[in-house]
Amino acid sequence: MKLAFAAALLLTAQTGPAAPDPRRAAPTFDSVPPDLPTLTRPAVLIISKTNGYRHDSIAEAVPAIEALVKTRGWSSFATQNAAVFNPEQLAQFDVIVFANASGDIYIPDQRAAFQAWIAKGGGFVGLHSAGDGSHPGWFVKMRGNGNFTGHPGGGDQFQTTDLILTDRGHPATRALPERWRWTDEYYSWDAAPGPDARILARLDETKMRLTPKLRMGDHALIWWRCEGRARIFYSALGHKAEAWADPAHLKMLGGAIG
Repeated sequence: MKLAFAAALLLTAQTGPAAPDPRRAAPTFDSVPPDLPTLTRPAVLIISKTNGYRHDSIAEAVPAIEALVKTRGWSSFATQNAAVFNPEQLAQFDVIVFANASGDIYIPDQRAAFQAWIAKGGGFVGLHSAGDGSHPGWFVKMRGNGNFTGHPGGGDQFQTTDLILTDRGHPATRALPERWRWTDEYYSWDAAPGPDARILARLDETKMRLTPKLRMGDHALIWWRCEGRARIFYSALGHKAEAWADPAHLKMLGGAIG
């Protein structure tokens, strides 16, 4: 034991301390709101702040969502500044999209402003890491399913399988096939969405390499629900950069936004 400890000290002395992981930076909280451009309605707020894991694909996700919004003649504003969660600025938006945002990013006033905006009937679209385990309990409840239990790792992290479309009447899934072949990092939770949720797509687990902890049986990946007058939409897709250039995925997102 002493020899192993001495060897570890020697290695540290030779190589120096481990470099910080840019994908897991220390949490930060914002107090000064950003300056908003002149927005026309409808308007979409794109949030990519991460007080949890930061996906490299945010660099592709944000401009892809901006382009979708622009194509339909809407305006958008993208930011990593959570101080935008204030009553005056949120009132200028019709939809909020979490583009792989993660973590508890709010101070109390910001959380209250976000919750009040939802209560008034705003639309929310959460993408991929909006479903991970870094979010506060009230957000998980709004999302409408259970607590995050993980995803496959190592060589099994990214697997290609079928998504089974269970509702193709929604604008997000109308253009998708009944079985949609897809490759991603697939999340699991300890509970499926509640009975008030409309499931749009489930994961076909039958040919996947999943540990017992990650098998759900009823493995919903895309759904929507109402939170009072608000529409809450969640899709677990979008870890890899390639997803944000995939035409079928972009059509799905366009339908989700409105």
